[in-house]
Amino acid sequence: MDKTLIVHPPKKPNHWLSMSALLFVSFFVIGLAAMVLLNGGMVNHMLFPIGADIAMFQLIWQEQPFSALEFIVTKSLFVFIHQDPRSGLNLWTLQYDSITLLVYLFAALLGGQLINRARQTAQHNTGLLRGLLGVVLLVTAFTYMTAIEHCSGATWVGFVAFYGLGFSDFEFYPYYQGTLSLLGLGLLTWGLVKQAQANR
Repeated sequence: MDKTLIVHPPKKPNHWLSMSALLFVSFFVIGLAAMVLLNGGMVNHMLFPIGADIAMFQLIWQEQPFSALEFIVTKSLFVFIHQDPRSGLNLWTLQYDSITLLVYLFAALLGGQLINRARQTAQHNTGLLRGLLGVVLLVTAFTYMTAIEHCSGATWVGFVAFYGLGFSDFEFYPYYQGTLSLLGLGLLTWGLVKQAQANR
């Protein structure tokens, strides 16, 4: 009786966490590159404004802990700035608060899983593109900036983009941002599900 030996190709090593870390860093690099290309001027200044808000946070915490938490998580932790060297005006900024960083981390972990699965086997390429599109939309939905021509306070990049395109009379509502984040989350989930189904 003949015995057939089936040799399975070795699986590629699991680099999920390293891929996620690379993806997390790329969100900042791509965001800064887009700001430089679209607005002009390199980053020449950086701020950590959260330090100035600690005293206020401690004061509110004594009376209203939940309000204090809401206050602190919406404050920028660090800000990349292109500052005019002559006037000292901030021509544009890219700002990151706690919520943005948590969303970035969430998107990076799931996006890293998508890419790592696709590296493991060609079958997992099924949901890769739609999943990565979901990552892009989710990250974009929680990225904030300022541009001296359009806004002075931290504003969602989508609104600033519309302002830049000349839609100054158009009413912008938060649910646009919410819709984009839900769409991104849906595509990301769909991509992961498609990958899981392809592996069955």
